[in-house]
Amino acid sequence: MDSHRPVDVLPDHTAETSANWLRRHPHIGTACRDRGGAFAEGAERSQPGIPQVADRWHLLHNLAAVLGKAVTRHRSCNANPEPDVIPVPADTAGEESASARKVRERHHGIQILFRQGLTNDAISAQLGLDRKTVRRYARAATAESLIRQRPNRTSALTPRKPYLARRWAEGCDNAQTLLDELTALGCLGGRRSIRWFLNTLASHSGPRAVPPPPPAVADVVRWITGRPEHQSDQARQDLKDVCGRCPEIAEASRLARGFATILRCREGHRLGDWFAQADESQVKEIRTFANGLRKDLAAVTAGLTLPLSSGAVEGSVTRIKLLKRQHYGRAGFDLLRRRILLAH
Repeated sequence: MDSHRPVDVLPDHTAETSANWLRRHPHIGTACRDRGGAFAEGAERSQPGIPQVADRWHLLHNLAAVLGKAVTRHRSCNANPEPDVIPVPADTAGEESASARKVRERHHGIQILFRQGLTNDAISAQLGLDRKTVRRYARAATAESLIRQRPNRTSALTPRKPYLARRWAEGCDNAQTLLDELTALGCLGGRRSIRWFLNTLASHSGPRAVPPPPPAVADVVRWITGRPEHQSDQARQDLKDVCGRCPEIAEASRLARGFATILRCREGHRLGDWFAQADESQVKEIRTFANGLRKDLAAVTAGLTLPLSSGAVEGSVTRIKLLKRQHYGRAGFDLLRRRILLAH
């Protein structure tokens, strides 16, 4: 810890191996370690009662892991609000609109010619219409009286049209994909009818408002465990939105940030109050995390109080992994040990 250099390399990480090494070095007075039980057991075997310090980075890493489980469990709460439901047009809305427009145009043209003094026969010859049709349009006072009111037609696709409208709003406009989804739901229909309905939606609704994807679990965990002063305004607002949609995530965020403050400020004396709040929490992952800390309470309290930390070890481990990979897994332990010690 003083030199930030590895002084030895052990062939494994069992409790017996670490205990034997510590027995050969009785001058060591403090064991800085991660949360691994083997190192804790090895230190206790070699020197009963030796002060042990749990590494703060590993404590925060363990907290992030349980937060990830809690956020994943409430994944549905993270989803952004869906866009407003698109109104489903009537089955024959497109056909009736075109038909009505044609009737109005014909009625308007025949009425103009009739007012000009043309006879029904002359209008029929000029427009190429049957004389009876011309007479019917000439006698009608308004075009609405000529428009036939067609009864609403239903099909096997009708009950699933709200579902298709929602999926279209979400960005899915592939008729085959939607047909497969409807088939899995037990609905009968054809790809051509689905495509026709999607085209109707496009003509009635215009551009789609696709909702943004929900935030990733890793992002939510980073927003909670990160230092608030180092986060952007957008990240703080996104976390506020997530907590507003899910009370359990909001509670987990409050407790996790309280623990992170104790860790960063090294206020281990406040750990008891935090345990009391965690025990009353509705978030089971936070309670599990608190129970795990109690099993290693002395080392955890020391890690949250003393300036000691095994962070220097983590940096050496990264370099050691590089040396191991340079041998493509063929170097024996003795060669690796030499390279590790001499490289530093």
